[in-house]
Amino acid sequence: MNPLAAPYLYGIDEPLDAKLVDAYVTALVCIAKANGIVESESRIVQGAADILGAMPFTVSRALATVDASLDDALAVLRADPRLVTLVYRDALLVARADGVTTAEENMTLMQMAMQLGLDSDQRTRAEEAADLLAKVRQTMIHM
Repeated sequence: MNPLAAPYLYGIDEPLDAKLVDAYVTALVCIAKANGIVESESRIVQGAADILGAMPFTVSRALATVDASLDDALAVLRADPRLVTLVYRDALLVARADGVTTAEENMTLMQMAMQLGLDSDQRTRAEEAADLLAKVRQTMIHM
């Protein structure tokens, strides 16, 4: 876990179990693969993995796994209430990374929200957080 970024960006002060981190990364990879992964999407996935303390090669292993199961990953994540809205927020960032959210990505995001049990308030908060992070990124680019 990144000792500075995880508490600040994720509100998580202690290291996560490796199974949770793997599931988190797998869920993000499934969103990225929904319509074909591009570099901007893989950078966001790698950034989240680094912040959460993923072991080396976690992202590349998830990217190489043809049958990565979103259902299995979400079942693991649903058990930790701290992560359900965060993974949805990061999934939105991945889906938006290339500037357009496709129908395939929207379907996968809807599936994710349903399986995580997110209500409309949680989805709205995740969307607002993703919007704020995008604004911060744009501000940093223009500094």
